Amino acid sequence: MKIIKRRHFLLSLFYCVLFIWLIALYQSSPVFQQGIDTGILRTQQQISRLLGHQLAAKPHSAVQTKQADEVTDGRWPENSTTIYVDLNNPTLRTATTEAINQWNQTGAFTFRPVQNKADANIVVTAVDQQQNGAAGLTNTKTDSATGYLLHADVQLNAGYLLNANYGYSPQRIVNTAEHELGHAIGLQHTSTASVMQPAGSFYPIQPGDVAAVKQLYQKRPHPAGQQASPRGSQQQ
Repeated sequence: MKIIKRRHFLLSLFYCVLFIWLIALYQSSPVFQQGIDTGILRTQQQISRLLGHQLAAKPHSAVQTKQADEVTDGRWPENSTTIYVDLNNPTLRTATTEAINQWNQTGAFTFRPVQNKADANIVVTAVDQQQNGAAGLTNTKTDSATGYLLHADVQLNAGYLLNANYGYSPQRIVNTAEHELGHAIGLQHTSTASVMQPAGSFYPIQPGDVAAVKQLYQKRPHPAGQQASPRGSQQQ
């Protein structure tokens, strides 16, 4: 009996150590995180097929459940618009500035920074929340008559991005900012290797993202009631 109890204790201890090690590895290794996220994505896609419909997105920690590939019909009247960065934290401000520069360098879309918040079509701010499960959030407003975007509010969540427990490196914070700016352009999530992957921080802007923006801005949006995909909030 004592031998059996000792074995159970050692086995429980082993699983406890293994669990702690896996958590530490997930937080410190982007490659391991990407593998886990990809596994979650594939599993949910298979479940979605079995159920006959797509599962609703439900974010947790720094990782969000996945959505199917889609690009919104809503976009700005042209592939350029004004942006105001209302960030006091130097890490978030630097990351956002870098994200703006990276998008501008693609030539697919141009963000024009302005000094007056009232003059900006896109405003970037910060929140500090851990209960909403999102490292970033973008809300957009669309003209119902034309389908063109009118305004976008981008929020970067310091509760995740600046919390060492979630393992966001400076590059991953930049990727997150690029991801949210992608939503502000009009892009939605994609399951491919993309800055618009739902997890939102493992990839910088990819050639496919540039092609998606160019394709989006080559066609006119659908007015309200004719859109192929819904508009609204985007979380990461």
